[in-house]
Amino acid sequence: MKYLTLLLLPTVLLFAADTSPATPAKAAPKYQEGSCCDKATKRGDKCNHPCCVKAAKVGKVCDHCNEPVKK
Repeated sequence: MKYLTLLLLPTVLLFAADTSPATPAKAAPKYQEGSCCDKATKRGDKCNHPCCVKAAKVGKVCDHCNEPVKK
């Protein structure tokens, strides 16, 4: 029985270490309140402005329509 425990313990630990950690969900883009992108998202659409479409292709938010908050 002692040998069975010594055999099973490392096996269980290997399986436990093999599981991958949970990956966090991708964060939603930060649109400026009231911008064209924000309005389109609230309607359930994507913004059709050429600058916004170009920025979305590279995974960013249009800086022209969604100006960063000035401090």
